[in-house]
Amino acid sequence: MTPRLRSLTPIRMLHIEYILPIIAFWHTITTEIRKHKQDPGVANNMVSAIHCAGYIVQYNCNYNMNYAIHVSIGYFIYDLLYILRSIYIATINRQPQAQNHVVYVFHHIIGLYILNDTLTSIYADTLLCAYYLAEISNLTLYTSYHLRKEYPNHKTITVVFDVFQLLWYSYFRIIKSSLLLYYNAPQFFEYTLAGQSCLVIIHTMGIIWTSRLIKKNLANLANLVSLNYKAKNDASTPATTATDAKYSSAG
Repeated sequence: MTPRLRSLTPIRMLHIEYILPIIAFWHTITTEIRKHKQDPGVANNMVSAIHCAGYIVQYNCNYNMNYAIHVSIGYFIYDLLYILRSIYIATINRQPQAQNHVVYVFHHIIGLYILNDTLTSIYADTLLCAYYLAEISNLTLYTSYHLRKEYPNHKTITVVFDVFQLLWYSYFRIIKSSLLLYYNAPQFFEYTLAGQSCLVIIHTMGIIWTSRLIKKNLANLANLVSLNYKAKNDASTPATTATDAKYSSAG
């Protein structure tokens, strides 16, 4: 897989003056969504999906990626602040969910490091392609979360989408990403040690998440088998008549 050449300005650097307005932009988007969605998790998930879709469109349209990179950096900083705030609140309230968010803190810090490197590294095209594969794989994660939160009673749709999510996510995050690494191995080994470590960690996270999706689908399958077995047993068991119930209750 060969990364497409991206449009980058001759002077590639991080423009700090862009970041604060971009963070304010993402805060405004979140505020507007929360006017319609009371659950903060759902609102934040929708903001993440908007950022994800925005980057995918810009990447495929051969847009000037300097601006797209800054938008992503601003989003990652904003979302990192959101996660840290969530951890702080959960810790104060002694909620066990606080530990679950720590991994996202490391994920976002690594993401910020790689995004910053796309502005200065000679391997920017490959890094942007890797980031594109990561974002496009996340589309189903955001959709799955939204379905579970907004439509909890639509179990069949959720189960079917879980299968699609596994196929989509593993294809882009594992297969396509591994091929990208394989065909660009010389660049990878010439990359900085810190950069190599970040890419390996992100790829490992993708493998771990894929294994979790496999477990979730196996659990769904086991649950369906159990329900079908119970339904067959219920159908084969003679129903208790009203007369029997009456005499039983009379003792």
